[in-house]
Amino acid sequence: MSDKVSIIIPVYNGENYIREAIDSALNQTYRNIEVLVINDGSKDNTEKIALSYGNDIRYFKKDNGGVSTALNLGISQMTGSWFSWLSHDDLYTPDKIEKQIEAVEYLKNNNISDKYMIYCPVGLIDAEGNKKAYTPKMNLQGFYSGQEMLLNIFNGYSMGGCCLLIPKTMFDEIGLFDEHMRYMQDLFAWEKAFLAGYGMYVVNEELVKTRI
Repeated sequence: MSDKVSIIIPVYNGENYIREAIDSALNQTYRNIEVLVINDGSKDNTEKIALSYGNDIRYFKKDNGGVSTALNLGISQMTGSWFSWLSHDDLYTPDKIEKQIEAVEYLKNNNISDKYMIYCPVGLIDAEGNKKAYTPKMNLQGFYSGQEMLLNIFNGYSMGGCCLLIPKTMFDEIGLFDEHMRYMQDLFAWEKAFLAGYGMYVVNEELVKTRI
């Protein structure tokens, strides 16, 4: 049986884009997934849109507390062995999860490491979904140790949280997202993971579209 992946979508007042995000999660070519939508106290039509998906998603509503609190609720409720974050205004390509699970199988079959996250570069889109030009500062591919990744970050490598596939067991080891941090909580978590000995495998394909 293939590993189950939990796609967690935290959302606050996301009526403009949440449907596109949910659709991109549900339309994955890798089918052993669940989609959790965490409504972080939205005051618009986010809830109505989410509820229209019925049993296709798992929906949770909470008081507004910031993205860390929404992600942590999702992690506490997920039933998959892998965590994948999708912001409510971003998109996955249809093969995002499939390509990253293939990387997991590669690492397992070749005994490269037993502590790792999977990553991919990001493409940029505008408000209407049109592709924007973007040249990353660093072009990585393959496996990197935690120490190598810390050096890459300090040298300007940018890591988007939605580009990662993370084993749930990592959060058992390093803890959840810091709910006191309103910004950069994801980078803080990745740095803790690298310091704890987690490496990162980069699938050098743009599998996520971030809206700017």
